[in-house]
Parts: sequence; C-alpha cells; structure tokens
Amino acid sequence: MTDPRLAELHALWPTRRNRYVVLRHGHSQANEQGLIAGTPANAAHAFGLTPRGREQVEASVTAARNRGILAGDCRIVSSPLLRARETATIASALLGAPLEIDPRLVERGFGALELGADHQYSQVWERDVLDPQHREWEVESVGSVVSRVVSLLLELEAGAEGSRFLLCTHGDVASVMLAAVAGAPVGEHRLLGALGTGEAVELE
Repeated sequence: MTDPRLAELHALWPTRRNRYVVLRHGHSQANEQGLIAGTPANAAHAFGLTPRGREQVEASVTAARNRGILAGDCRIVSSPLLRARETATIASALLGAPLEIDPRLVERGFGALELGADHQYSQVWERDVLDPQHREWEVESVGSVVSRVVSLLLELEAGAEGSRFLLCTHGDVASVMLAAVAGAPVGEHRLLGALGTGEAVELE
C-alpha cells in the first residue's frame, strides 16, 4: 500500500518553500570490511568513517558550498549512526551550520542479513523491484523507508520557509528518498538514485 502522504509530498514539491540536499555518508569501516551494519545496536558507536571517507565528505561539501548549493545558513539533519554523524560533523564544521539528529534518516533495516557480507544487498534490491513492500530476510520494506522520509520532508517543509536543509543519511535511504521525490517507482530506487559514498545531490 502506498503511503497517502507521498501524494501530499508530490502535490507541494513543485512549490516547496525550502531547498534540500541529501548527502550519503562517506566511505566507512563497514564499507571497507564489506559488511552490512545498519542497526543502532551495531553502528551507533562503531563503523565510523575511514580517512578516505572523510576526504570524500570534505570534497563534496566544499564543492556544493562553492556552487552555492550549501551555505552557513543551512540546517544539517543526520542519521544517528556514527558514520552519518561524523559526515554531518564535517559538514557542520565546513559550513558553520547547526547539526541535529533525526532517527528517520537511520539506515534501512536489513534484518537477518545484519553483519553479513554486503554482496547480499543485491538480492534485496532485486526483490525491491518486484515488490517494494517485501520483508524477505526480515528487511525493512521500501514502503517503510518511504513513510519515514516523507514524514520528515513534510515536517521540515511545514516548519520553515526559505531555508536549506542538508540531510545526512545512508545509501538505501538516500536512493528511496530520491525516487520518492521524483515520483518514480520506489522499488527501482537503486536504478534511479544510487549515490556513491560522500556524494551530495539536491532534491529537485
């Protein structure tokens, strides 16, 4: 079932009052080790950024600032997981912008695949295309991710005007958000909006 708030988001998005940039966390120790590590229990205080990841974030945020996409007047909202918080902290220092945490940006739950090898992502994504509500391997459905990111975007849009938001999150959450905003099939999120580590894209 499609979240009814998605239609609300689509209706207001062409005349939205704010600008939104989504930033995937930089290369992390989980990426380096080839692991799926997305629960707060495992990743709130572990699997932070690698030196490569820090460099990616610095380069991406600096480039966005130089293009006028980001500035010190933006608000940074981050997933509570360590790699995203470290990404947001780098952005905050570069921009001189405040930082807040929102659990709706946390990594997608991968259920029984947690702490397994990350090549297993591909089998989840194949099922996503067939059914965005699937819960195979006890994963969080794409539909569930849509609901939480749409809830956040609607809340931010209702509470501010003329603001910029930098949303620091994770691969699947970012790609689902991009697909949802674009009005594309959300089950095909990895085909439409997959970001590299440390990559920033404006939600347009």
